[in-house]
Amino acid sequence: MSQLREPGFDRVVALVLRVGAFGCFFIMLAGLMVGLFVHGRIPGDIERAGVLLMLATPVVRVAVAAVLFLREKDWKYGAISFGVLAILLLSAVFGIGEH
Repeated sequence: MSQLREPGFDRVVALVLRVGAFGCFFIMLAGLMVGLFVHGRIPGDIERAGVLLMLATPVVRVAVAAVLFLREKDWKYGAISFGVLAILLLSAVFGIGEH
């Protein structure tokens, strides 16, 4: 990786993490608020969507970093990022580490 990284790189990655964190918080808060007035499955489904967003945020961050590395023509770190992304996706699909 070059010594001078594009300043937009860190901003984009931080934006992805910020949107994921705030989105997760507000979705889960909405689920809690709905749960005060509605009983049944709907509040749990809303909260589950917030948890899924929380789990997906790091995966999206790795994908964005991989694309940004390739745009900067930093092939080594782009390939490493895609490798990490593949490991994350395969472990989610196949449940690696599940007992």
